[in-house]
Amino acid sequence: MFISFKQEIEALAARVVADPALHGRWLNTLSYLEHCGACKIAASAHPSAVKEERLKHAAEEFRHAHYLKTQLRRIGQCCVDYRRSSLLGGWATYHYLHRLDLFASRQNQSHAYLLTTYAIELRAAELYPLYQEALRKSGSKVRVQSILLEEEEHLAEMERELGLAPGSATFIRAVCEEEGRLCELWLRACFRTTEIVYPNNLKNRL
Repeated sequence: MFISFKQEIEALAARVVADPALHGRWLNTLSYLEHCGACKIAASAHPSAVKEERLKHAAEEFRHAHYLKTQLRRIGQCCVDYRRSSLLGGWATYHYLHRLDLFASRQNQSHAYLLTTYAIELRAAELYPLYQEALRKSGSKVRVQSILLEEEEHLAEMERELGLAPGSATFIRAVCEEEGRLCELWLRACFRTTEIVYPNNLKNRL
């Protein structure tokens, strides 16, 4: 169901933290993805029947986007906005969450928010610890541990809510597989941006 990209993320993280300019674009890329997720959560909420949990989730994702922006100063970098030249992955970064959200909506419109968020929180649970370890090894001043803790809470919340949705297992499997496909496309695009060689298993995955 969930497709791990541990080796690929480790290789990418090690490369970007060693180069301040690439690292700045990587932080900005993660900030963009958090911002995009927050906007989607807010857009999916009912204007008057929205629950506190949804508001909390959106607020935390916006805060993550801002926090990652503040980390740019720790490495002497500045990215004013989310233009493609300030990101890793180019168009693949822009399309990642949009395409996943569209796929989830086609699978099950009423639970698209839960399905998309669940798949992305699973990916965050893999990515942020690997990135944090690369930061630790390099002695970087950047820290993302606080984000990881909140993403773990979000994942547990999605698991609880999906557990109450009838027939959710089939939709979870489909959405997680699609997320794996989109994540691979995104990672490939990020590798091209950094001009490093793909790990062998990434070459053969598609």
